Amino acid sequence: MASSKYYAYYIRGRKIALIQHDYTLGTGQTLAQPGLNAVGARGDVLWKSPTEDVTDGLEIEYAYSPRYRINDLSDTLAVTAYNESGETGLLALTIASCSFTAGDPIVISGSEKWNGLHTVNATVSGATTLVLNTKYNGGAVTESFNVLQDIDALNDENDEIDLPEYLAKALVYYVRAKFAEDKMELEQKEYNMREFKRLLSIHEGSKIWGARRIGTDDTAIK
Repeated sequence: MASSKYYAYYIRGRKIALIQHDYTLGTGQTLAQPGLNAVGARGDVLWKSPTEDVTDGLEIEYAYSPRYRINDLSDTLAVTAYNESGETGLLALTIASCSFTAGDPIVISGSEKWNGLHTVNATVSGATTLVLNTKYNGGAVTESFNVLQDIDALNDENDEIDLPEYLAKALVYYVRAKFAEDKMELEQKEYNMREFKRLLSIHEGSKIWGARRIGTDDTAIK
């Protein structure tokens, strides 16, 4: 008989982790849908890193507001190694010939340590060493990864925040609430926060798919 499998996730900072409930009866059936605080008979933790591979059978939808937008995934440069830039304590990439202006955003992918958004430290043209504003103290490391260079990062008030419609409306109410709070207009602050939370709830509810049913209790009018 096939066993039931239960998964959960938790978020720490900007990272999301998947865990699996690791406890079944001898028949292979899980006792019941487990709670997140469930522990074993000996007090052992039952939620662990996934205990088996799942192919084409698990999907996680995780929504967030990024600090940058990748305009062209194919516009990449290959990195072969990295090192400390002289005595400046900055990260220097050994890269294919490149041209950047100081302050340009780039995104590293495929690295064991440096994945994510970085900024260029100095203007370079036709160079094979790219110095970033990222701190690094250490020796040369040989590692192959990619630099995505067609990036639109959030850096000033003229940038466009990529938000869904309901979240964009909710953001307006949140800003109004903060202005009202600064002016000690508490009724306006509470009103705007209620609207902010209402629109936030509508947006979250829109991601729940499937049939919706409304039930009645014993006190309802028949």
